Amino acid sequence: MWPLAYPDSDAVLICFDISRPETLDSVIKKWQGETQEFCPNAKVVLVGCKLDMRTDVNTLRELSKQRLIPVTHEQGSTIARQMGAAAYAECTSKVSENSVRDVFHVTTLASVRRPHKPPLKRSASRRALKRTSQLPLPPLPGRNEPADQAPVLRKDRAKSCVLM
Repeated sequence: MWPLAYPDSDAVLICFDISRPETLDSVIKKWQGETQEFCPNAKVVLVGCKLDMRTDVNTLRELSKQRLIPVTHEQGSTIARQMGAAAYAECTSKVSENSVRDVFHVTTLASVRRPHKPPLKRSASRRALKRTSQLPLPPLPGRNEPADQAPVLRKDRAKSCVLM
């Protein structure tokens, strides 16, 4: 039944509520496994929503009653690395800075980016080539930073975008 929701996805946004730490737990317990099962080749972007609530006095008061705090940027980044996400982003719908638009910008860059392949080196046998290292992907350029090389977008590879 679930696979119908993910046909040919190039990218998946897994979102959680920064002001509700239990939602970050569900990312690990439910959504990470489901994404790996139904979209093994899709780039995953972990998204912390309601960024403005991290400093909201009422939210902080309610969470403190349960001895909790909002999810920190470091916690979100750590979970994103642990789950192998292509990127981590935070957003709010209340202000133009850190907006949903920025999340889609990060997701677009992550989904069109080709994985970095380490240089090849000749091994002991003259015909064999091997990878010299497993280097991580270079960081995504920021919104205001120019990319070294713009990704090539091919119309024949473009797919529709489905929001749930």
